[in-house]
Amino acid sequence: MLRHAACPRHPTPRRLITALSTAFATLLVAPLPGYSQSTDDVDTTRPDQAHSTVALPATHVTASADTTTQTTHAYTVDQTSAATGLPLSLRDTPQSVTVVTQQRMTDQQMTSVSDVLRNTTGVSAYNQDGEGGRITFYSRGFEITNFTYDGMPTSALPNTFVPGDGIQDTAFYDRVEVVRGATGLMSGTGNPSASINLVRKHALKDFAAAASVSAGSWDNYRGALDISTPLTPSGNVRARIIAVGQDSRSFLDHDKLRRQSLYGVVDADLTRDTTVSLGYQYSHASPKGMPWGGQPMFFSDGGQTSWPRSTNLAASWSTWESTLKTAFADIEHRFDNGWKLRAELSQRRADSDAKMFSALSYPDRTTGQGLIPLAVGGIVESRQNSFDVMATGPFTLLGRRHELTFGAMMSDQKADDRETGFVFTPTPIGNFYQWTGAYPEPDWASTPYALTKTHVKQSGAYGAVRWNLAAPLKLILGARLSNYEVDQGTFHFKQTAKFLPYAGVVYDIDDTYSAYASYTTIFNPQTYRDRDGNVLAPTSGKNAEIGLKGAFLDGRLNASVALFDAWLDNVAQTDTGHSLPDGSLAYYAASGTRSKGIELDIQGEWLPGWNVYAGASQFTASSGDGSRLNSQIPRATVRLFTTYRLPGTWHRLTVGGGVNWQSSFSQSALGPDGAVQVGQGAYAITSLMARYDVTSNASVAINVNNLFDKRYYTMTGFYNQALYGEPRNVMVTLSYRM
Repeated sequence: MLRHAACPRHPTPRRLITALSTAFATLLVAPLPGYSQSTDDVDTTRPDQAHSTVALPATHVTASADTTTQTTHAYTVDQTSAATGLPLSLRDTPQSVTVVTQQRMTDQQMTSVSDVLRNTTGVSAYNQDGEGGRITFYSRGFEITNFTYDGMPTSALPNTFVPGDGIQDTAFYDRVEVVRGATGLMSGTGNPSASINLVRKHALKDFAAAASVSAGSWDNYRGALDISTPLTPSGNVRARIIAVGQDSRSFLDHDKLRRQSLYGVVDADLTRDTTVSLGYQYSHASPKGMPWGGQPMFFSDGGQTSWPRSTNLAASWSTWESTLKTAFADIEHRFDNGWKLRAELSQRRADSDAKMFSALSYPDRTTGQGLIPLAVGGIVESRQNSFDVMATGPFTLLGRRHELTFGAMMSDQKADDRETGFVFTPTPIGNFYQWTGAYPEPDWASTPYALTKTHVKQSGAYGAVRWNLAAPLKLILGARLSNYEVDQGTFHFKQTAKFLPYAGVVYDIDDTYSAYASYTTIFNPQTYRDRDGNVLAPTSGKNAEIGLKGAFLDGRLNASVALFDAWLDNVAQTDTGHSLPDGSLAYYAASGTRSKGIELDIQGEWLPGWNVYAGASQFTASSGDGSRLNSQIPRATVRLFTTYRLPGTWHRLTVGGGVNWQSSFSQSALGPDGAVQVGQGAYAITSLMARYDVTSNASVAINVNNLFDKRYYTMTGFYNQALYGEPRNVMVTLSYRM
């Protein structure tokens, strides 16, 4: 078995989770060190208080029910509506929720959505290619397929991968909200894993501008500009534009990435209570020399390879170019009785053009000969039109005040997917020890492409009521009726009026602590067929969860612990020995897939100037036959990051650091001598940061990742190959605001 052994200095998963559970239990039963901080204690002239990279002064954001985090400088939020559509505090939300705020993204230099998810409680990543390629995120043992924008869901194309959501720059977004478990009430389709909500930034009533430039390891350069300006003297019409450019190489040989991002929005107050927003966002990623897969794991004699981390099997022309364009318009009206009506219309275009190169088989240990070159080309063009309308507000019944939200959505998505399949090129690779990535590119113009057209239509109506049953007891009941239809060549599937219930109860133990329980559901259509050619029924997911939450220091610190049990039925499994007339594999539906575990989360300000984020997750997941589910991802993860602004004469300096730890993972691979289990032992990655306020407007920050230069795999076994994680790297950022 090929596995990096776990370092004895790292605690075992059981000990780590036990230690963190003890810490959380202590937090949830004992008061924290108290303090009183008024707004006069906050020095908003300092970049660590007023935010560095592209962070601008506070304003009322009318495009969302939630409070902007741009200048709260906090690691938590007052409220979120991502789970139920109702604007609730984290303590009042009966599900596990993590919110990655603007301040934390700035402190950790998380410049892509992928960076955010890799640093979020209970989320793990599975890389199949290099940056910009296939990266699948998992939570609670199941794949995450749901990304929403300001609460509006997007549809994942069946059997098609289009880079986009994960590689987006975070400069567009005020925060990222992660709701774990089944989220069918708000997202419709998906798995009982998690839903990712990206909350956009909006224009400010007063002029403000910010800029940053960064330089880091492997010629990694990034620049960002953020300008917001009123277009009328009163600021009732205002605009904001954000532009980001990044040009970077990788620790991998001949691998580089160029990324351009542009975002613009105009917000107009038609009246005191009505706001209209028009916006457009553009993201383009152009990699070169990007791996398609990883390094060969075995020599032809069956021995295990140990290449330098920089070894890159891709050709220098390998690319997976992707473009994401979104135009949106929304209107919000706020009524005098506390109700609010919001509607949004958007069009999203996600396109990609892949020309990838890799190799199969096993090289000779002495000569480096024996690898079989192959290439693949693929062009995907997709367009999705979406509409969502929602009303939220209070009402009184039997002498008590309750809250209600209801809405409807519809989306229509079309895509053309042109694929070449494997192209076995005639030119031999030769001695892999001398590989430089120089390899002739196939004549793509003469290569036949197979076209697959996909049309996905989705609609639904949803609603939820928060009943105030008694002073300490709240009950949330909700449901969604979903319609889903997909046409893909000879495949057609239609689901009408799928009922998805939601139930949650929250009991306030006292002014600080609350206990909760929830039951949530979701479903996901499939395109797999059984041996008779019939389409498998949709998967059916559900999640039961109980937990304890605490809100401390007037809500500046939130903590939670949750126990969950999730099920997924009708999961497609390979029907060994059976295939369809076109040669594709046949599948059968297996039920009983189950995941259960514990999650712990702390986010906020522990003491004045001391922000902390800590989270831990451990789960067990098995298929219906009892075998381990998705063994290629770790079962336990720990995320920790904290910053502290020094007091007194050192108040210009903020220091911080963190540790990301995960347990082992493994996957079956096929070596020259047969099947073998390969994987990665438990490991921890340490990071450090420091920021110094040169003036009230300018700051300089340094971030060091993988401080101890840990050598570790991020993927093993996929096509008998492996990918290494990044070695130690440094990023320096200069920021200025006005």
